[in-house]
Amino acid sequence: MNSNQNIRQGGSETPIFAGYRIIKFARASKDDLRELAEILIPHEAEIVNRWVRTQFMAWSPPTFTNNELKGVFSGIFHDMLSCMHARQPERCIRNFEKTGAELASKNFPYEALIISLHFLEESYMPLLLQLPSKKAMEWLVEMDEFLHAALAAIATSYFQHYRGELLEKAEVGRLVQEGLLAKVPKEVIDLEVAHIYISATVQAQVGGDLVDLFTINSQEAAFIIGDLSGHGLEGATDAAMIRYQFRGFIRENPDLAVAMVRLNRVLKDELEAGHFATVLAGIYGEAGQLRLVSAGHPTPILCGKSCHFLEPDGIALAVNEDATYSVNEVELKPGEIFIAYTDGLTEARGTEGLFGEDRLLNAVRQVRNAPASAIVDHLRDEAIRFASGNLTDDVAILVLKRQ
Repeated sequence: MNSNQNIRQGGSETPIFAGYRIIKFARASKDDLRELAEILIPHEAEIVNRWVRTQFMAWSPPTFTNNELKGVFSGIFHDMLSCMHARQPERCIRNFEKTGAELASKNFPYEALIISLHFLEESYMPLLLQLPSKKAMEWLVEMDEFLHAALAAIATSYFQHYRGELLEKAEVGRLVQEGLLAKVPKEVIDLEVAHIYISATVQAQVGGDLVDLFTINSQEAAFIIGDLSGHGLEGATDAAMIRYQFRGFIRENPDLAVAMVRLNRVLKDELEAGHFATVLAGIYGEAGQLRLVSAGHPTPILCGKSCHFLEPDGIALAVNEDATYSVNEVELKPGEIFIAYTDGLTEARGTEGLFGEDRLLNAVRQVRNAPASAIVDHLRDEAIRFASGNLTDDVAILVLKRQ
């Protein structure tokens, strides 16, 4: 293509989309592409077979058999040669828009699409390099430019096909997240409350951890924080079930030990075989009394004049249907903080190993006098920094600070 002759200027020739559609092939380019098509057409089947074989040797696109891939590639290459021979490469570019949309509708992996056109070049190039003609290199250049225009058309239409679907999924995801994530108040009774949830699942805001806090009456508030063995949307739906069941049990009877026994029996029946959940639940009273019950959950932190781990114990939920649980009581004095978290925080992995309880305790000491929201942010930032931004497990943190 002659770059000085590629752009159609003005009038009705100016297309709506200023991109690959405004490419116009020069007459000399069309002549070269026609000559090239006449050389390649007799070898069409051979080139397609080599193209498919090279693709499968590098990577087999999921859900596509050899014959299905051959059908896709045969259609693309035959259309290319037909347009080249008819001296109508612009028509072929328009056809590739349809090709991109069709491949997207068939869930053809975009990674395979990009690398496949490179494999096409490898499949026909040996034939041209064997020709004695002095025009072989010129033909290669013309074909390369033609393929770049074709790739732009295919790729653009591929993603345009998904645009509406992606926007719809994003809206559904937002509604799901709003429904599954708890709305935790920032203040309750005489407590300053802060929490954070980080999903390890890429591009998701929900997962297998849970955190919730709600008022029982004007003088008491209950909370729960937990970690399921599942992740992603499946884990999130199980987490929501636990949260709603716990709310119902506590409001019916604010006895933590009884609520945990009931929750354990429900989960034993409802969770998939082999799945379980660790949970720490508590009830805070106006006088600073904090009642806690643990079901195999990481030990929380109480920070006053000193910072230390508490030791509530109990077996994880959905492991033993007949498990029982005991309640421990501590006092949260004015200015003191209580911190609960899931193991994704302490098990954040960096070059020095795990973030661990010692680093967590030191991080808490650094901000013990800060507002609850600043404490949550600091703990999150320290874990992410330690793991170089790569958290491999969901993380939930809940901070209560008595005012």
